[in-house]
Amino acid sequence: MDKKDGQKKSIYFRPGWARALDIMFRSLHIGVAGVMLGGVIFNQPLSDLHFWGRLTVVTGLGLVASELYQTRHWPYQGAGIMAMLHVGCVVLLHLWLQFAEQLLWAAMIIGATGSHMPRKYRHWSLLHRRVLE
Repeated sequence: MDKKDGQKKSIYFRPGWARALDIMFRSLHIGVAGVMLGGVIFNQPLSDLHFWGRLTVVTGLGLVASELYQTRHWPYQGAGIMAMLHVGCVVLLHLWLQFAEQLLWAAMIIGATGSHMPRKYRHWSLLHRRVLE
């Protein structure tokens, strides 16, 4: 607790421009990942989807950078763990292309769940065994 104003000090640092950048990356990531999923569902040739796959990776890396900028604890918090599971589905996609649709759906569901979990789960630290404020 901060003795001056009675407020808890947060370990998260997020200037206004960082929130705008996060929203931009998240929106682009959802959009381009949706194109990828749609392309797979409608049996588009993989060669037509390479651009969208690369753009999905770039926007995802932007999201990871944004999260790490806010807190170094993110990788072992609930949201970071969900992001790693999300990425794991994409890695498996490259190993088992025949399950591309299912793995992209799983990645989409895990990503959305991780982004919208209640704060107590998103910020729960596997390392510290508590919610980090």
